[in-house]
Amino acid sequence: PGRPNQAPRYSVYVGLAHRRTVMEGRKAAKRSRASDTSFAIATVTRNPHRFDRWLEYYRRLGAAHVFLAVEQTPEIVEYCAAHPHFVTVSETSAERNPYDSIIDRQVLHVDKALAACAERGIAWLFHVDDDELLHFVQPWESIVHKVPATADCLVIANVEAIPDHEGSDFTSISRFCVVDDHFLCYVNGKSAGRVGSAEACGCHRFSGEEWGIPHECAMVLHFESCPYSRWRDKFMHYASLQSKMSTIPFDFYLDSIRACRQHRGDEARLRAFWRRRKRFHYAAHHEAIKTVLHLGLESPEVSGRPATRRTERAIPASPASLRHWGEMRREGLELG
Repeated sequence: PGRPNQAPRYSVYVGLAHRRTVMEGRKAAKRSRASDTSFAIATVTRNPHRFDRWLEYYRRLGAAHVFLAVEQTPEIVEYCAAHPHFVTVSETSAERNPYDSIIDRQVLHVDKALAACAERGIAWLFHVDDDELLHFVQPWESIVHKVPATADCLVIANVEAIPDHEGSDFTSISRFCVVDDHFLCYVNGKSAGRVGSAEACGCHRFSGEEWGIPHECAMVLHFESCPYSRWRDKFMHYASLQSKMSTIPFDFYLDSIRACRQHRGDEARLRAFWRRRKRFHYAAHHEAIKTVLHLGLESPEVSGRPATRRTERAIPASPASLRHWGEMRREGLELG
């Protein structure tokens, strides 16, 4: 959620218990000897796609810990029980008007995670969704060392994934729209908060002075509605529970909810909508597409996903690529 170019609204009142959590986190931060570069991930999730691979991605990226609030997905809670040193799990429940109510639940979860980070001696907390991957073009250590001492909120721009077929997901997608005028969803990026100083401020920002990280250093890869099955699950859920349509600022979301209500049970029409409004949306914007070689990618043989059929319309990729810094190091390329 998030309105274009502005932070979304969320409830001002968060409760005394929540404020106490924030203050305890600040006190703990003063006691801790946090590494300047350590970071953790906070996410609220419901029925995530290929969660095992998503979690492994953040382990490979170097996250110290993942704080997960799980809604209506007991199998994820069970899976995380096998990884207690890397994942802390809490369970929450979905509510009516999920587009609106999720923001309050995210704020509560992130501030609790900030307090836990302080206890663990972790310096930074990123808030991302379960369809997003942090991508570091330069080493995170070199990025964070550039951050001014006065900055408590690191802002990272997002880019939007372009699927090749209905099964395309974060293990196979390498092409992204990088011009926010052509995005289907939010354009205001995501952020990391400095533990001990920042509080959650909606779902896109933390409190305090902001410092922007440019694309050539890092970005958030947003796999909105990828694959098709994820789009269908998400918007069927919204179609059932979201009654306040006026609070949703994205035409793609509004039309997706209407399509799911109108064509519930008609897979052919739903698939046709997804192809028209998601897959082929970017076809007219070739100049806005870049290739990003991130750590989540598998070869087609490994992933088992079919290649795009030659008879279907294809969206050409830009020759420019933004490799993960680890891949560039192995290839002997400049790190910039």
